[in-house]
Amino acid sequence: MQKGLPALQEAVAGSDMTLLCALPFGGACTQSAMDRLARQLAPMAPDFLVGMGGGKALDTAKGVAHQLGIPLVSMPTLVSNCAPITALSVVYREDGPFDRFLFYDAPPALTLIDLSISAAAPARYFRAGMGDTLAKHLESTFSARGDTLGKDLDHMSAMGLALSSTCYGPILAYGRAALEEVERQEAGPAMEICARSIIVSAGLVSLLAHDNYNCALAHAVCYGLQLIPHVEERFLHGDLVAYGALVQLVLDGQTDKARELRSFLVSLGTPVTLEQLGVSLDRQALAATLHEATTGPDMAHIPYVITPDMVFDAMSRVETL
Repeated sequence: MQKGLPALQEAVAGSDMTLLCALPFGGACTQSAMDRLARQLAPMAPDFLVGMGGGKALDTAKGVAHQLGIPLVSMPTLVSNCAPITALSVVYREDGPFDRFLFYDAPPALTLIDLSISAAAPARYFRAGMGDTLAKHLESTFSARGDTLGKDLDHMSAMGLALSSTCYGPILAYGRAALEEVERQEAGPAMEICARSIIVSAGLVSLLAHDNYNCALAHAVCYGLQLIPHVEERFLHGDLVAYGALVQLVLDGQTDKARELRSFLVSLGTPVTLEQLGVSLDRQALAATLHEATTGPDMAHIPYVITPDMVFDAMSRVETL
């Protein structure tokens, strides 16, 4: 908000709009945070709400706008995920780990992206955004395997699946150059290409494809790892999803693609092993992680049964990939 609010205030000045308040938000998207902000805003009777910040702030703003029954304008200050245009919120528990998804009837009414603000943000958020987006393609195509158009797969979902390729190829091609631009705090052409993949392509896949095809093992592994306190505190969502994508590819027998992805992630500085995440490769210590990774909502529609032992075996192989 410190970075983005001045530009918004300047744009509103002299118009027929009035900025009623600016409520700073810092923390996770929790039900209590949404409830608290909705109570603060309701007496002001705003015509619409502006959500500004990263994914957790925008997801919180979606929940608040939904409670108030007003449109949302999203203004991302990070290029780190597709939250600016999706019709859902990822809700966390008060103590940190993932809780549930909240789904809405419509996405934000308007999304305004200022890449110059995003380029000034810490580069690790942009890196995490690329990891999260790469997984969108791998997960959607994995979860849709074996489904046929007109029978299991509707036309909208098929369009989303086809579009998911633009979440993978452009980032592999331009991601390293884009990260270098962001590290120099430059909103360059490579960054713009990747930003369109991270926000627009991934967001449209989420909006078009049925919930069955929007996540799979990569996100399930992420939420499982977030049950480990130091992982939740130290590592970003997209970095954990990228690691989960490696686990999914190895488990699925796509070793060559896993090596391709691993090489790219290493070039970005993304952690690619449990060791780099500070997590022991210990079956008992990972019991809760493996349970979440195989029973979470992201695993509701997958092409074959995946057991905790299969995930642990894949993690073991990722360590020495």
